[in-house]
Amino acid sequence: MNCFYHTSYKFYGPKYKDGLKFFLISDIHFTPDISTGILDAVLKRAGKTHPDYILISGDTVNCLDDVKNQSNLKRLMAWFNRLGQIAPVLISLGNHDYYRKKPNFKKKPFSHEREWDPEYPTELIAEFNRLDNVHVLENSVFEDKNVYIFGFTQTPEYFQFDRDENHGASLLHPGHEDKNIMIYDLHQLDHKLIRNLPKKKAKIAIIHSPIYLEDPEIQDYLSEFDFFISGHMHNGVVPPVISDFVRNDRGILAPGKGLFPHHARSRITKNGQKSIILGAVSTIPSCNKVFIALNKAFPVYTASLEFSHHELLERKPDIKSQYISFRDD
Repeated sequence: MNCFYHTSYKFYGPKYKDGLKFFLISDIHFTPDISTGILDAVLKRAGKTHPDYILISGDTVNCLDDVKNQSNLKRLMAWFNRLGQIAPVLISLGNHDYYRKKPNFKKKPFSHEREWDPEYPTELIAEFNRLDNVHVLENSVFEDKNVYIFGFTQTPEYFQFDRDENHGASLLHPGHEDKNIMIYDLHQLDHKLIRNLPKKKAKIAIIHSPIYLEDPEIQDYLSEFDFFISGHMHNGVVPPVISDFVRNDRGILAPGKGLFPHHARSRITKNGQKSIILGAVSTIPSCNKVFIALNKAFPVYTASLEFSHHELLERKPDIKSQYISFRDD
């Protein structure tokens, strides 16, 4: 579509710096084939929002093989370097950031076997951390005088990577995420990361998958955060026109979730709701080669989050969505 679907969230935050702003994106799914025009447009959009911080909620790459080639890795790092010149960039890892293609893998008809094995992204994280103003938050925190940003890593085990003898998900056999593993991983954290947080700083947790973020047991661990920033669900692959008129959290489909999944889209309407679920930069990842041409039918999803001292927002937040042509930027 050569346009953005940009959602701006403005909330009352009298304890925080007035006008404190975050630019939000997710699910870039970088591959060598991703359009330079899209990447440049996202840079311009980020610059035009004048953010204090840029938050990215996972799946920066489609799989680790896509940055195995040094020229591809340099292209991605050059883009992030430019992004870091706008504002501090804070990244949480997603499931695709752990994927490595199986050697000599050939997809068999009607097979649900995964084409990836999990691998810790040592080199990718090291390359990010070499950049000025770019930080991978892997169960760790970025903190300054205005913000407390926590990045929580959901492991391949949480995504049940080894379920059913490495057989993956399909529409008929949707995948599941393991709440008990997420609770276990939260419990293993140094609780100083998520307890007794600074009261006069904006507190945000970046967590790739939103599936269990409204679960009471999960929320108990994360109760001190103002907002959760997530992606993963690709806005439920809901076409733009339908997305404008259907105001609930259901999608049509989502990665490994089957048909009409819940928690696919943001549905914040009032103060007190915390979960901001971002659509994707790349709605159809390149691993779905049959459908990748459909990306032309979807916008690039971006968002901004701002705290304001304006008292009218104490009653109801200001939330607006609009289509913005790449040419307008």
